[in-house]
Amino acid sequence: MNAYDQKTKCCGCTACLNACPQKVIIMQADPEGFLYPQTDEEACIDCGICKKVCPFQNSLPKKNEPIVFAAKHKDPEILEASSSGGVFTAISDFILKSCGVVYGVAFDESFNVCHQRAQTLDQRDKFRGSKYVQSNLDDTFDKIARDLQNGLIVLFTGTPCQCAGLRNYLAFLNCNCENLYLCDFICHGVSSPIIWRKYVEFLEHKYQQRLEYFTFRSKEKGWSNFCIYARFAKENNDRNYITKYSYLNLYSSLCITRPSCFNCIFASYNRIADITLGDFWNIGNSKPHMDDDKGTSSVIISSQKGLYLFDAIKNDLIWEQSNPADCWQPHLEYPPVEPKGRDKFWDEYNRYGFDYVMQKYGKGTASSRIIRTLTPLLKKAGLYRFAGKVYGTIFGRNAKAKG
Repeated sequence: MNAYDQKTKCCGCTACLNACPQKVIIMQADPEGFLYPQTDEEACIDCGICKKVCPFQNSLPKKNEPIVFAAKHKDPEILEASSSGGVFTAISDFILKSCGVVYGVAFDESFNVCHQRAQTLDQRDKFRGSKYVQSNLDDTFDKIARDLQNGLIVLFTGTPCQCAGLRNYLAFLNCNCENLYLCDFICHGVSSPIIWRKYVEFLEHKYQQRLEYFTFRSKEKGWSNFCIYARFAKENNDRNYITKYSYLNLYSSLCITRPSCFNCIFASYNRIADITLGDFWNIGNSKPHMDDDKGTSSVIISSQKGLYLFDAIKNDLIWEQSNPADCWQPHLEYPPVEPKGRDKFWDEYNRYGFDYVMQKYGKGTASSRIIRTLTPLLKKAGLYRFAGKVYGTIFGRNAKAKG
C-alpha cells in the first residue's frame, strides 16, 4: 500500500515512516529534491496505518477562535538575531528553563536544513531565523515520543503540516501529550532542498570561498527591507549581501515550492498548533507606536496551552492585544498559487542545470518583482489586506477549489 496517492497530497512529514509497524517505508527524494515515502510492497501488510496518520488524509479537527497579539522581545540583541519579533526565543527560553527540550530547524555543518533537538541555549540559538527550505525530519517524531514518554516537556516548532503529522503520529501511539507544546508559523510554502544545495554550491563557486554563515533575513537594512547575508571563510564585506542573484527571488517565484503547498489544507486561522508566529507586517498601520522597523511578531493563540505559554513569557516582551484582521496575511486564508511557469523552470533545470535557472530566475520573475515593489507601498497605504483579498478571490480560492 502506498502511503500517498499523489504528490499534491503528501507534505513529507514522516508520520507514515515513523508509524509503520513493519518498518517498510523509507523517504526518498524525487527529481525536485523533495522527500516522499516509498513502500516495500512485498513486505507491506496493508494495515493502512500510513494513511491513518497522514495529515492530508486525516487531519485532526480543531476549531478555535484565535487570540492575537503583536509582540517583540525587550532584549535588542535577541530582536536583532530574530527574523521578526524574537518571540520564539522567549518561548524556547521558558521551555529550557523548565528543564524541557526544544525541537527546531537548523543548518548542519554542510548547510543542509534539518530538524534538531536542543537542551541548551547554544543549541537552541541555531533555530533562530527563517529557513526557506523544507527541513529533513528524519526520526524527529520518534525522538519526541520517547521524550514525552520519559516525562520531558517538549516544544516542537515546524510548519503547520509537520505539526499535524506529529499530532497524528502521537495520537496513533496513544502517547500522553500533556507536556507537548506545538508552535508553527504562517507558512508560505516549503522549497526544494536540492535547489538550496545547488545555491550553496553556486555561492561558493562564485566567490571561490567556503560558506561559513548564512541568514535569509538580515535586518542590517531594516526588518521591512530584509536581505540575504552570507559570510565566507575569507571576510569580504563587499560580497556579503546577496541581492542580484538571490535565493529569495527563486523562493518568491514559487517555482521551487513543494507541490502539496499549493493544495495546503492548513492555510487558515484554524490552527493545529497551540501558538502561531509570523511577521506583523501591518504594524505600521495597526500600532504605529510599536513600529521601529526592528521586527514585530504576530502571535496567534489557538489553545489554552498557547495562552499558558504567552502568559509565561509576556514579561519578556513588549506586547499589545490585536485581532485577526490586523495581523492578516494571505496564507492565513488561502494557500500559495502554483505559478504557470513551474513546469518550465524544472524542465530548464533538468536540461541546462542550476547556473542557467539561477541566471534566468535569480533576478526575480516579472510578477514577483511587481509584487515585491507594490507590497511595501500597499502596506504603507493600508491596502495590503484589501489587495490580498482581491488576489485570493481571483486566484487563491479558485486554486483551492481545484485542489
